[in-house]
Amino acid sequence: MSDKNVETKPLETQQAPRMPRAIWIVGIVSFFSNTASVVITAFSPEFIINILGGTPAAMGYIRGLSEALSYLMKMASGVISDWLGKRKILMLFGYLCAAFAKPMFAFCNGLGLYTAAQLLERITNGLRDTPRDALIADCSPKELKGASYGIRQSCAFLGSMVGSLIAFFALWYFGTSVLTLRMVYLVAAFPILVAVLLIYFGISEPKNIVSLKEKRKGFPIKVADMKQLGSHFWYYLFVCFIFMCSRYSESFLVYRAQSLGLDVKYAPLVLAVMYLFNSPTSRIVGNWSDKHDRKLFLAFGFCMMLASCIILALAHDYWLVIVGAAVYGIHYGATQGTFFAMVSDYSPPQIKGTSIGLFNLICCLGMSISNILTGEFWKHYGAEWTFIVISAISFVAALSIMFVKKPNKKMKEAIQ
Repeated sequence: MSDKNVETKPLETQQAPRMPRAIWIVGIVSFFSNTASVVITAFSPEFIINILGGTPAAMGYIRGLSEALSYLMKMASGVISDWLGKRKILMLFGYLCAAFAKPMFAFCNGLGLYTAAQLLERITNGLRDTPRDALIADCSPKELKGASYGIRQSCAFLGSMVGSLIAFFALWYFGTSVLTLRMVYLVAAFPILVAVLLIYFGISEPKNIVSLKEKRKGFPIKVADMKQLGSHFWYYLFVCFIFMCSRYSESFLVYRAQSLGLDVKYAPLVLAVMYLFNSPTSRIVGNWSDKHDRKLFLAFGFCMMLASCIILALAHDYWLVIVGAAVYGIHYGATQGTFFAMVSDYSPPQIKGTSIGLFNLICCLGMSISNILTGEFWKHYGAEWTFIVISAISFVAALSIMFVKKPNKKMKEAIQ
């Protein structure tokens, strides 16, 4: 038999890209960080309203102001990380500061000190988050970008669920006294210290970001950089702003359940349910978004936010609030990692931190408006109308996201 008719296969076969080790370590870091952070969200309504004598409006202002400063710091840290050509050092410093911020809540005796502790905790969050998300973009193969952010978000939400369960069992076993709440705040610093050690020993600066430092000489933010991002990117940020005007703090989710009769010691379970649906949704959507149009998953997430608001508006007991929390968790899992993957899709390598920082700045404006208006609407018109207004904003965002376009050919060449 002649060999001429036999097809020969190429000697080299294309191997599927592997997930870098740094992505998994960042995921584990997020797990421990969120395990500690969730107790602040879970206990905010009880601490602010019932212990410190505040109101839902005061909670809205505190959360709104703290989120605003957090996102402003995310903008600044992204630009600085591009300019310095360093991600790890900013992450390390941010997580270390967070370890000192958590115990401050244990010593609060008034709204002033609580607000200061909340501001410090969120500022340190902003300092570390953008360099961390930019590091994921630096390390991820382009075929696994959505999956990489999905891993990070999934681990973070899993940590939040574990933290919620730990907080619940602490209250269930030790009671709901002020002393117990303060002790939980103190213990919350230890998981952050584990995260610091993981970053220090397990993560190295990405080689490509160090080499790109030469392109960032001069003033950190340049007009040319902003133009390079393109009109599609700016429209995408506009849609994100609309949606963020509807994303209220999870503290209001907990407060809604408590206002319908849920005992404070069960409040962490509301967040546990939310994170139970967050984590797998993030992982699944992260993988799928690498194969399909990402905006479809964002539209789905926006619709889930709308559905959760309708459920919360119509809720007449706390069991319906728990159902609303599950739907809210699906929304969060479908959107959060996808947001960052899309930002990375539009961003040239030398300004990934800056573009993620710009996204966080838009989130800052939107979420500040959302939290303040949520508190004021709740105070003057009640929970039902508050969630109806939020659902309307989510609907507008869901329609607007369908007109978002992918990066054009010129932009793709610059990114690659």
